[in-house]
Parts: sequence; C-alpha cells; structure tokens
Amino acid sequence: MKIESHSYFLGVDVGATKTAYVIANNRGEVAHVLYDKGANHELYGIEGSEENLKAGIEKIVRKAGLTSNDLDYIFYGAAGADTEDDFTLLRAMYKRITPDIPFDFENDGLIALKSGTIDGKGIVITCGSGNTNFAANGKGKIKRIGGLAPHSGDLLGAYCIAGYACSAAVRSEDGRDYPSVLTKLFLQEFEVNAVEELSNIGLTSPNVERMIRILFEAAEMGDGKALEITWMLVKEILTLVKEFHHALFSPDEKIKLVLEGAVFKAKFPPLIRMLELAVHQKYKATIVIPEWDPALGALFFALEKNGIPLDKALTDTIIRTYLERKDTA
Repeated sequence: MKIESHSYFLGVDVGATKTAYVIANNRGEVAHVLYDKGANHELYGIEGSEENLKAGIEKIVRKAGLTSNDLDYIFYGAAGADTEDDFTLLRAMYKRITPDIPFDFENDGLIALKSGTIDGKGIVITCGSGNTNFAANGKGKIKRIGGLAPHSGDLLGAYCIAGYACSAAVRSEDGRDYPSVLTKLFLQEFEVNAVEELSNIGLTSPNVERMIRILFEAAEMGDGKALEITWMLVKEILTLVKEFHHALFSPDEKIKLVLEGAVFKAKFPPLIRMLELAVHQKYKATIVIPEWDPALGALFFALEKNGIPLDKALTDTIIRTYLERKDTA
C-alpha cells in the first residue's frame, strides 16, 4: 500500500535466520514490513548475502507499492560487521545492491540500541541466536564488549543456553552433576527413553527454542541446576553492565538497559525477575524490552541521517504503524 509522501526510507536488520525490512515515509508512516531470508555474509557468503538482500529489497518496495526510485535512503544493521575488513567488504556489497541509493550501515547491535533508546544513549545486550553488546553515552563514546563467538568468550545466545540446559540434563542422569528435573523434562519433551538419545536431537532453531523453554520451566519449579544456569546468565549480564557503566557513565547516572533478542523477548519469569532484582540493587536503570524489532533502529538512523528529527510524535507514529503492519507481514 503506497502512502503519499515525497520521501521514503528503508531500515534493514540483516540477520542469520531472517532479515527484517521496514519502509516508511518522512512522516513516520510505515508502508510495509517484511521478514525474508537471512543474509549474514558470514553464513551465506558475500554472493549469497547480496542475492538475498537484493531480492528482499525488491520485494518490500513492490509490496509497498513503490519503485526503487522512490527510496531516498537505506540503513542496514549488519550481523557480523565486526572488523575493518568486514566494513570494507560490506560497504562494497551494499553499493552493488543499490548503486543509485545513498546508504549507510552499522553492526546490528547499534541498531538494537537505537531501537530501544531512540536517542542512542544507553546499554544494549542482545540474546538471540548469538550475542552482541554495546553501550553509548551520548557524548561520542561507544564501547563494545564481546559478541564475536562462543569460542571468544561469549556466554549468552540461544544456542549456548540450549547447550547448557541439555548438558545439565545429561550430566544429572549420568552422575557428573547434581540431580535435576531437567533430565525428566528433556526426555518427555523430545520423546526419548535415555539421555544418550539426546545427542541425536539436532540443534535446529525450533529445538533450541524448546530446550530454552524447558530450562526456564525447570527454574520456575525451583530446580537448583536450572536456577544455577539462570544465575550464570544474569551474572554475565551484570558483568557487562558493570564494565559499560564504569567506562561510559557517571556513578549515579540514569541509564536505559535494552534487552534485545528472542530469549529476552520471551520474558521468561525466572530470568527477568532475577535480572531486575539484581540490576536495581546497584544501578538507576530502566530495563527496556522493545515490542518491536531492531529494524526500527535502522529506520531511525536513516531518518536522522537525512535531517529528520526523531521527536516523540514521529517515533510514536513509526512504532504504532509498524506494529499495525507487522501483524500482516
């Protein structure tokens, strides 16, 4: 559906399992939302990423009743934009995709921060398929910690958490760890008779979601091992907050802590309760779990880079119309 306007802007959240696109005019009215194939260059290669992004952009422009000539600007949040070489590679790729449309991009963690804070000031910790952590103090200082890979020290991320839960279920049964209801819950959920059979369960996205749900069900029941894993995750978040806060913010400064990604958005009560209680003991922090996707952060950047102020009326319109369009995406 085309909304009459002079300018249109596209925000893109380039992910591993999916890519989210949102297109809006300069009044903040979202014309269309699209979820399409993943396009992370580390997983699909440059050619595969380029092909998927080009197809996705063509699709959302068409569904919005526009042509590529109507687009004034594109902003990408790119998973895997970690090094100088990554930025060089990706800039050349984005230029090939839409050679006549101005664009810019950042690591997807920064669009998540922008999405949850709008002004870009605060801390973001993501826990989706993987993990990314950024903070910015609104005075030009930006800091990143981790978010590269599990073998580089990351403890957060859905696949890591599923691994902790499944490992605990097996170790509980074979005597390497204390008894846990996780063993029983895993066997029931995956309809197997012995923990050895759990090794045959593929770590597909749906199975990972099931494993994480079981973990927090067990924690809600009071299972010690599940609570231990939950506390390990919370401690990692607290460590990140501590390091960011010390580096970028004054001791009594009020901050926004944005929690982004499927694990946080599921709002598992044991995790959220434990985290809120711990964070609020030490920090003047408002915890934000956005109802919208980080693609809105990319859209906010696109508008801002074209001199359009992100006032409350505009951002409220963007969020409201985005949520309306998302329901039909």
